[in-house]
Amino acid sequence: MIVSVTRTHKTSDGIFGKMALDWNPFTCVTLENLQKELAVGTWPLTFSYSPHFNRTMPLINVPGRTWTWIHWANFPIQLEGCVAVGQKMDGDAVDNSQVEWNQLWDILNMQAGITVKIS
Repeated sequence: MIVSVTRTHKTSDGIFGKMALDWNPFTCVTLENLQKELAVGTWPLTFSYSPHFNRTMPLINVPGRTWTWIHWANFPIQLEGCVAVGQKMDGDAVDNSQVEWNQLWDILNMQAGITVKIS
């Protein structure tokens, strides 16, 4: 199963893109911090406890990086090298991130064999 993050454009602070799943019709927008962007490539996705969020979260296992979560956030400054999801772009931010993350979690929900392709 592949989660695809296709970057579409950059702003002065962020990188925006689209997320799609190859096994489900779910799509959303993505946001990364421009100063801490993830390397292009295909990386395994696991699930691990996040002390920051106090819950299990989807973790992108990028070599040389730690704590690369998919989570909710609205602005690039809120991201330390992670990927945020949202319903739509709004200037240099994404809207309804928590709502969109909950929908994504319901789909991913601890499944094995998922990879994340960043392009």
